[in-house]
Amino acid sequence: MIFCLLFDQAKSKRKIPLGGDYQLVDLYAMPDDEIKQKAHLGMLEYFMKYIHVRDTLKLWKEFLENFKSCILLDKEKDYIYIRSFLWYSDSKLPEDKYPDLENIIRGHLSKEDKEDKEDIMRTIAQKYREEGIQVGEEKGKLEGEMEKARSIAKSMLLKGYPIDGIIMLTGLSRSHIYDLV
Repeated sequence: MIFCLLFDQAKSKRKIPLGGDYQLVDLYAMPDDEIKQKAHLGMLEYFMKYIHVRDTLKLWKEFLENFKSCILLDKEKDYIYIRSFLWYSDSKLPEDKYPDLENIIRGHLSKEDKEDKEDIMRTIAQKYREEGIQVGEEKGKLEGEMEKARSIAKSMLLKGYPIDGIIMLTGLSRSHIYDLV
């Protein structure tokens, strides 16, 4: 917050040590037309400028309309920005809106861009697969831990350990332990 206050005073601006090749850029003050002229870098700047927009689907529509010609540049770089934007959108977009995002992307790529459309759709599908794998791994881990706890509880029951001790050591509920008997 204090850093931002420096920009209210013209003298203070000159005192900020940004050194050499690095410049502080205020994307909010930069007109969209100026951002669009930067082609591939402009894609990133545009998303950064509007990253706090609540309607993620609207942001995607406007982004694809404004940077359609730059998608080919991103394709040459293995869709580095599109992939990043998709991962970011994933955290903001409710799961039931994913098909809407897919339709927006499909709708903004022309029929001539069939290969590009398929590549981007594969990127989205890869995101879903990776997400599914992660969920599956977490679920499998939990199931494995529960199975291990049941196995330990069963062994303890057979050796005559008190139920309260088994509950404390395994974390299983009393009813869970009684079901093992």
